[in-house]
Amino acid sequence: MNDSRPPKKRRAGNVSPIIPEHDLVRLIGDVQAEGFSIPKDTTGTVVGIYGKGAAYAVEIANLPGGPEVVTLRADQVERAH
Repeated sequence: MNDSRPPKKRRAGNVSPIIPEHDLVRLIGDVQAEGFSIPKDTTGTVVGIYGKGAAYAVEIANLPGGPEVVTLRADQVERAH
């Protein structure tokens, strides 16, 4: 039997929804980013979204020298609850 319907699109497994700007996130592990060693569970605010949620610009208030914006991959952060 010949099926003329277009093939179904596959969803990639474990796709996380995009975290909106101004949401609070936390690091799920220790991260080295832009010259900073940022420990697990550090929280910050999303101030920019790159590549449809592939990475985020996150403002972290308690870094040495004061607040800084760092770029973090989506697999490095999760929404803080």
